[in-house]
Amino acid sequence: MKKAPLWDENQENTCGFCQYATLLGGTEQVICTKRKNLYALDHTCRKFRFDILKKDVRRQKLPDFGRFTKEQFEL
Repeated sequence: MKKAPLWDENQENTCGFCQYATLLGGTEQVICTKRKNLYALDHTCRKFRFDILKKDVRRQKLPDFGRFTKEQFEL
């Protein structure tokens, strides 16, 4: 089984994954504790520090092999 990387090198550094950002409930804005201002989730600044706990890492579900029959795999 292939493991998913925690951080993709091609992914942009956004405030949504920053340790200094706190998400405002019900909006797509964050409060930056470092710069003390409101920013959009996709904003980027030089103070970015990746916080692994803000990334949604879930296990992938295994496929349901019970729905196939042996006859479906015969030639």
